[in-house]
Amino acid sequence: MILDGLLKNSKSCLKAVLQVGIIVQYTLPDLFSLCPFDFSKPSPYLQECSAESREWVARFNVLNEKHHAILEKSQSGLLCALTYPYAGREGFKTTCDFINLLFVLDHASDDMNSKDANDACEVFYEVMADPDFKHESNLAKITLDFRQAIIRSAKPQCFKHFLTNLKRYTKAVAQEAELRETGEILDLMNFVPLRRENSAVRCCFAFIEYNLGIELSDAVFNNPIFQSVYFAAVDMVCWVNDLLSYNVEQAMGHNSNNIVTVLMQEKNASIQEAADCIGIVFEQLITRFLKDKSRLPSWGADIDRDVALYVEGLTRWVSGSLVWSFQSSRYFGTANNIALLTRLVTLYPKDDEQM
Repeated sequence: MILDGLLKNSKSCLKAVLQVGIIVQYTLPDLFSLCPFDFSKPSPYLQECSAESREWVARFNVLNEKHHAILEKSQSGLLCALTYPYAGREGFKTTCDFINLLFVLDHASDDMNSKDANDACEVFYEVMADPDFKHESNLAKITLDFRQAIIRSAKPQCFKHFLTNLKRYTKAVAQEAELRETGEILDLMNFVPLRRENSAVRCCFAFIEYNLGIELSDAVFNNPIFQSVYFAAVDMVCWVNDLLSYNVEQAMGHNSNNIVTVLMQEKNASIQEAADCIGIVFEQLITRFLKDKSRLPSWGADIDRDVALYVEGLTRWVSGSLVWSFQSSRYFGTANNIALLTRLVTLYPKDDEQM
């Protein structure tokens, strides 16, 4: 079982928690108990395609040594394997490449000023949208190589949804860089829609269609009940990811683009109160997702089948990304088993070398 594997050797790690002195700690909500969705076995293509994708990124020389190390720790192939367990080999490799490409842009833009981040995002989008767009950067070269791969098998409507979400994503990443440069932290009302876009979750959701070999019409996507189901899933991933990534981000000084920071500022809340709030919101989003899933209208047997497959894909993303957060070392390092077993997180000091 997935969870059994996560818990392996956790008890021996618990002693480390008990030996900790007076330090800042907070307790995570019991997310696994709250999540009603199935936890899938990872894709059988995990090992071979992950290695191929890492080699692909390295070939274009788009990351420095530090960012290569972060990419390795991220285990993006594992994230892909847990969130798209149904993908065929070619689709899995292409999807893995895209997630790695997101990490490239994400980490590169973290170190950029707003102008450079905007320029990089513009290149990323324009190359993806227009194969005739010319740019000599390594980012443009790797993006073009990816575009040539996805266009071979993506259905037209699927690729259209992907580009639409990619445009929103690159615009939001550039806005995030501007906010980081000015030190501004948005209020909750303005932060949530921005986070939906700069998280790249919506771009990743486009690969549900891609890997299932389906394409949903605009009439389906624009239906208000479908939209409620869709954005409930988006927000589940975003809010939980922000909670689980907060410790690493605050240590690196990148915590302004995080729902925990927003809640702490707006509600004058402690880390613990913000974590508790996210647990409550996660449960509310699950309730909404399940309620509106049962209320989806019918578009005819064939479309209804594809919608059901897509909605199931959304649940795989919620549960898979949750497992990945604890199974990889991206957020908790060597303490991921401790965090899983005890739900206790010890706040890292700023600029911790382990990051």
